[in-house]
Amino acid sequence: MTSSIDVVEANKALIRDLTERAFNDGDLAAIGDRFAEDYVVHAPGLPPMPPGPDSFREAVLLWRNAFPDVHVTVEDVAGDGDRVYARFTTRGTHQGQLFDIPPTGRPVTVHEMSCHRVVDGRVVESWIGDNVPRILLDIGAIQPVGRPQH
Repeated sequence: MTSSIDVVEANKALIRDLTERAFNDGDLAAIGDRFAEDYVVHAPGLPPMPPGPDSFREAVLLWRNAFPDVHVTVEDVAGDGDRVYARFTTRGTHQGQLFDIPPTGRPVTVHEMSCHRVVDGRVVESWIGDNVPRILLDIGAIQPVGRPQH
């Protein structure tokens, strides 16, 4: 009999492994059948993604194409029931097209958080807290607004 603690630990290991292998190693085969066919991702500030495992593949490819040296450091992983929470730092150099923004050669460091719902060993839903403004600032696509004068 598998305890709920064992399931939570397996879910945490799944999220850590998926993140590190897909983003850091470019191992898209690692995605395999680890996502439900009706997987849904919620990522405010980014265009909606289609349901299913391809949305995770597309996100990985977007990052790896725009930042070929991308490296994600998983700082913390916690689990509660069917939810896995991760805090991570993403670093890379903007060397490829990012949406309509040409490469700038500038480094990016983004601190992010995510929550994933895992059922029967498969990710069924994710909430991603990408810091889109930080990314755009780092690559120079937007400029910081000065502090108001008093």
